[in-house]
Amino acid sequence: MKKFTLLLALLFISMGLAVAQQTRVVGTVVDESGVPVAGASVTVRGTPIGVATDPDGRFVLDVPAGTKTLSVSFIGYQPVDVAVASTMNIRLLEDAKMIEDVVVTGYGTQKRPDFTGSATTVSMGKLAEVPTMSVGAKLAGAAAGVQVTSTSGQPGAVESIRIRGMGSINASNQPLFVIDGVPMLAGNANAGGFTYSAAGNSLLSTINVADIESMTVIKDAASASLYGSRAANGVIVITTKKGSAGKTLFTFSADAGVSDMAINYRPMKGGQDRRDFIYLARYNQRLDAGDTDAAATASATTWANTYASQPATGWTDWRKALIKQGSFQNYRFAVQGGNQSTQVYGSLSYGKNEGITLQQGYERYTGNLNVTHKAKNFTFLGSSLFTQVNQDVNSEGTSYSSPIMAISMTTSPSDFPYNADGTWNTTQGFRALNRPLANPLYTASINWDHSNITRSLNSITAGYEFIPGLSLKETLSYDYSFSQERVWWDPRSSDGLTAIGNYQIYETTRTRLISQSMLSYSKTFNDVHNLNALVSYETEANDERWTYARGSNFSTFKLFELSNAGTTSAQGATDQNRMISYVSRVNYNYNNLYYLGGSFRRDGTSRLAPSGRWGNFWSVSGSWRFTEESFMEPFRHILTDGKLRASYGVNGTLPTDNYPYMGLYGLGYKYDGISGMAMENIENESLSWEKNYSTDIGLEVSLWNRIALTFDWYNRDTKDLLYNQDLSRTSGFTSQLSNVASMNNRGYEIEIRTTNVQHPNLRWITGFTFTHNKNKLTGLSYEGQTEKIDGVLIYRIGNPYFSYYLYEYAGVDPKTGKESWYINKEGSGREATTDVTKANRILAGSYNPKLAGGFTSDLTWKWFDLNLTFTYTLGGHILDRATWLQSNGGINPAFNVPSFYDLDKTWKKEGDIAELPRIVYGSVVQPSTRWMISSDHLRLKSATLGFTLPQEWTRKVTLERARIYAAASNLFTIKSKDLYVDPEAPIDGLVTYQTPAIRTITFGVEVSF
Repeated sequence: MKKFTLLLALLFISMGLAVAQQTRVVGTVVDESGVPVAGASVTVRGTPIGVATDPDGRFVLDVPAGTKTLSVSFIGYQPVDVAVASTMNIRLLEDAKMIEDVVVTGYGTQKRPDFTGSATTVSMGKLAEVPTMSVGAKLAGAAAGVQVTSTSGQPGAVESIRIRGMGSINASNQPLFVIDGVPMLAGNANAGGFTYSAAGNSLLSTINVADIESMTVIKDAASASLYGSRAANGVIVITTKKGSAGKTLFTFSADAGVSDMAINYRPMKGGQDRRDFIYLARYNQRLDAGDTDAAATASATTWANTYASQPATGWTDWRKALIKQGSFQNYRFAVQGGNQSTQVYGSLSYGKNEGITLQQGYERYTGNLNVTHKAKNFTFLGSSLFTQVNQDVNSEGTSYSSPIMAISMTTSPSDFPYNADGTWNTTQGFRALNRPLANPLYTASINWDHSNITRSLNSITAGYEFIPGLSLKETLSYDYSFSQERVWWDPRSSDGLTAIGNYQIYETTRTRLISQSMLSYSKTFNDVHNLNALVSYETEANDERWTYARGSNFSTFKLFELSNAGTTSAQGATDQNRMISYVSRVNYNYNNLYYLGGSFRRDGTSRLAPSGRWGNFWSVSGSWRFTEESFMEPFRHILTDGKLRASYGVNGTLPTDNYPYMGLYGLGYKYDGISGMAMENIENESLSWEKNYSTDIGLEVSLWNRIALTFDWYNRDTKDLLYNQDLSRTSGFTSQLSNVASMNNRGYEIEIRTTNVQHPNLRWITGFTFTHNKNKLTGLSYEGQTEKIDGVLIYRIGNPYFSYYLYEYAGVDPKTGKESWYINKEGSGREATTDVTKANRILAGSYNPKLAGGFTSDLTWKWFDLNLTFTYTLGGHILDRATWLQSNGGINPAFNVPSFYDLDKTWKKEGDIAELPRIVYGSVVQPSTRWMISSDHLRLKSATLGFTLPQEWTRKVTLERARIYAAASNLFTIKSKDLYVDPEAPIDGLVTYQTPAIRTITFGVEVSF
């Protein structure tokens, strides 16, 4: 008994010693925003002792006495070692490199080391807070090789996105957009092209950027060829946010701010300065006509009094009258959560963006729901997006109802919107039109152009894993879009005066139904042979219906429905196209060292004749991770990762029309009052696929785990290019769509990402992108044709497609003060002439920049963060086509005058070396390099400054996270003083009177609970 008592005592003593040798640690793991991280691993460094955090991010761990360090890790975050304390609050930083190390191709995901193609992943993060509803704007400056421009700065305008240059002429140049693996409708919602504004209504803007997790830009054939006929211009894969297991998290965010022009767009002269200009232009004209000085003075004074007198209401500031301060507001409520089996993400949002004119506005309601459910070997994914958009736009370009044109040309300080008694001025002034009722402010108050979009994008995916590595996935997606544009020209306005009111309505319904059956297999053999393969069968059905109706001769402007019109007309059409595809891909790597990949896709489309509607598209690619070689062991502390890769493949492009190969007749033609039909399209049974042959060679290296460098050289040859071949007019047609032209794009891209500071309380990451692309036309309509002239553009083999064809400006002739141009004839040397008939036009340049790219900076210090994105271009030019305004004296003396016409810089007398020609009314402007302006610029595209409240503060008021921030888009632009239009011009470089980019500054708050 004594022995047993002694043994029991020794046992209790040993247990006490064990307890005494342990320390209890209690703590919480949160992310950098203060949100709890559920499931994070907390271990004693170097031992298996550890626990996982609960749904609230909390943990309790008994550690051996003397333990100094805990290791904390969770997927998507940087692992961290922290000193042990009895109570701990551990903050994990997002591992941006880890996020970027996953490439989403739409046909699954791959680790970046396994990926043999060229792609850039852009994480939304704080970019979602930038005040713009444009998805494309988020890519500007963030991905090399991507050029984002817009024909208009109006809210909701359609953007032009080019990946590695322009690859097509008469077919689309836009990339394919894929959302969660499914190709989506993009471009202009008004598919028929009916619009009086360059803005359009972007289908891409119907997606709420805050619901996007990341975007991946696929540039080469290695993955793009999987999409075959739709991927010749690259692929942008959008991944939306999904639910996560753990505590349900509710998030509410709101921001609001103001907008104005991002640049000083087309500054004009004030009242007295313009009067001096009008006077001098008329004075010089009369002297040239032989008048005496006195007669010329009298005539000039009369003109100045007629066209440039100060009204009784004072000089008018039309910019102040027609351009207002815009506004931006956005509200969003989101919920995410779930358990290990089911995860849910949902959001509702409302956004409103008022533009800078009375007729600009964009209002959007969005709802999004994503559900993921897993049960044993079964996986279900369902997503539904609903959007309602209401848009107001104003006319642009050279429309007289355009407020942008009005402030830059057709109104002058001598015109006035209101009479002295406050009534509208409709009987005086506005002589630019030589008729009354052209008051642009009055027109803006009674005319309107409304558009709306109703969109629903839904997809269901069901997957089943038969055995480990072998899975079947079925996807069904339906994309529905209904758009309606309504235009009213009031009979009290100039636009509706003759027609006694003009009401137009255009409706478009577009649907896309996609089904996909994909079988995939993944297996590792003998620990070194890694194989991944898939086969897929896909169908796609696109339907489009449009109706256009108009009415005129209204008895009252208050009731403008079509049924009230005295005269009505209508037309419409239904278009369809179908496609069937067979897809296969195989990826293999040996010991994570040598990688090979191949894909093959066969597409059949109803858009081409039966004899040529099937196209084969394929790619081969490979890479070598040379840093995994044994001979690199001595250098791995410097060169921490390195890969050399190459790819080659063929993609295709389809005609934009649904029936381009058919010989079609159209109804509705009339002759002598009798209805009839006429031929509208010539049959072309040989019309086939436009093919894009792409080569890419890339190098990726990582230095000291801090500097990541990617270099790509690429070559794109577009053959059998769809082009409107010229025909003899005796055929009854001017052109026929044929596979006759060819084009080449060649260039390089550089992406550099640096981790400058990496510390729990301070992190600074920067990124740089550089892109050089050279576009070259290599073939035209028929053999032997080397060029085609189209106004001020020339399409010449060996040069960029959109090249300017202009007289070469030689400056001001010191003897006469006239414009002069170089003769450019053999033997003339650099001889100049003031007789334009003796000069020859030259290929003068293009909009294509020699170098383009961006710079990003992401700085976080404790609870503060600053995110900046800059964009730039070098070596490109813009051509101002508004030269009827910029003649040396103006064509119409009632027009306004640009401020750059400084009279002190104009020619006065013989021998003057002047910057500007002699001012003479009636001068004819010639298309010369005088109007070609450098588009070189640096723009702060987006900026976000935020403060995330410490969690010990927010927990006191039951909040998981609270953040306040200020954000801006197009905050400032550094450009040439000669550039008076926006540097982000249309893709052809020709500018007239489009709304420039808009600067927006907002302040916001976000809370999670």
